[in-house]
Amino acid sequence: MLNKKEHIIEENQPLFPLGIVVLPGETRFLHIFEKRYKNLFEDLEKFDNKFGIPFLTTGKMPGTGSYVKLEKVLAKYPNGEADIAVKGVDIFSVLSYNDEHPDRLYPYGNIELLNKYSVKATETLLGAFEKYNEKVLKLDLKEFSGVNFYLIANSIGLSDLEKYDLLVRGSDAALNKTLANHLNLRMVLALQKNALQDYYCLN
Repeated sequence: MLNKKEHIIEENQPLFPLGIVVLPGETRFLHIFEKRYKNLFEDLEKFDNKFGIPFLTTGKMPGTGSYVKLEKVLAKYPNGEADIAVKGVDIFSVLSYNDEHPDRLYPYGNIELLNKYSVKATETLLGAFEKYNEKVLKLDLKEFSGVNFYLIANSIGLSDLEKYDLLVRGSDAALNKTLANHLNLRMVLALQKNALQDYYCLN
């Protein structure tokens, strides 16, 4: 592990390229069935149960991904397959990528952790989420320790492409603006849907 300015470089990390983005704090479920990823799963304890998921889009790997930690093994099967839950820890840039480990089959490489787990939500974003929650989600926010950037991002149903588009924004201000735009668009669509339902109910 090396320091690059404020970022941390993790060397020789196991990688599992997929067409998904796991935001910090988000839980996703994976089914492990390919032999090389069975190898990866067997080796996870060597890596503090963490690995990288480079984001694949249209068959290409643009170089950004999710750093995740094994949260729970849901099921193991006699043939070595497994169902697991992973939780997002951070976002990374791929510095080097190798398709196969010298001793095992899975890909590996060096990654730079980008400290994206600590993005601070602006007042504008918090206000937009409060309105959206009141009208659409209706979550009891008292059940959460606090409303933060990733609670919002993980609550509004972003697609993986939308998550990727969000994460490539450089600054915290740009991240907040992009997420607020997603919220505002969803609010408009929700209000239009409600208006349409009311129209047909009244006529």
